[in-house]
Amino acid sequence: MNYDQRRAELADFLRTRRLALQPEEVGLPPRTSRRTPGLRREDVADLAGISACWYSRLEQARNIRVSDHVLNSLAEALRLNAEERDYLLALANEDPRSSTAIPADGVPPALQRILDSQHPHPALALGPRFNILAWNQARTDVYGDLAEIPPEHRHMLWLFFGGYLRELIQNWEPSARSVLAEFRAATGSYVHEPWFTTLVGELSRSSPEFRTWWQQHEIERHHVTAREVRHPSVGRMVLEENALIVDDCSDRRIILEIPQPGTGTENKLTALSCRSHRVMAPPWYVIRTPASWEPRNNYH
Repeated sequence: MNYDQRRAELADFLRTRRLALQPEEVGLPPRTSRRTPGLRREDVADLAGISACWYSRLEQARNIRVSDHVLNSLAEALRLNAEERDYLLALANEDPRSSTAIPADGVPPALQRILDSQHPHPALALGPRFNILAWNQARTDVYGDLAEIPPEHRHMLWLFFGGYLRELIQNWEPSARSVLAEFRAATGSYVHEPWFTTLVGELSRSSPEFRTWWQQHEIERHHVTAREVRHPSVGRMVLEENALIVDDCSDRRIILEIPQPGTGTENKLTALSCRSHRVMAPPWYVIRTPASWEPRNNYH
């Protein structure tokens, strides 16, 4: 298996974290004459107790083995939080784990029943690639029917950066950045896989925001996000998103959206659920995908 992409991702991650730190943040004296921001490679090497030459090879994406002890020392030197440390270890670990071992489509009937039981609260199931495997009727009531979306675009990143949710979600930018950071945290073991590089490449070409934020290497896990939705029928709703891991070694997760207290959202969800017909998607629910953006591979 080719791990060149994983080493490149590791190098970029280390570089962005090094440049984000100032000398005084790690106990070094400030420097008045500096042509580049952040720490020097020599600074990080000294703080981690390794040679500057060896650390430079890491940032050059060289093919070298790294022990967990050294990685933990680098995490301390770069002041990484627990989520960033886990991501660093995932990138450096040459475990032949593959997302292709997980079934691409659908979920077990029991998992679908769990989603349906959340009604009138929106819920969906994600695969390890952040592809959307299943959803409940409440999710359709709020956001439109995912069955109308091409299968290759039933992916959380495509929904946020492909135009599907941008006009519906009022606080789109923090919501999109949070989803992107969680995707990155969860997929460190898969960065060498073709589906991953294809997805990142296509979104980088189609979305300027994705391209800029992807280069920042933000990492986030198990977040709770308050998402403000402007529904065409019932108006403003505020939903708190929670991610739950399915404990079956499948890397699936359930995304639940719970009404924020005091916003009237619960009553509006109940009103939507009482309708005798499914809410038809308004025009902005259609993914605006020029022909040049059409994906070459599926991500599910």
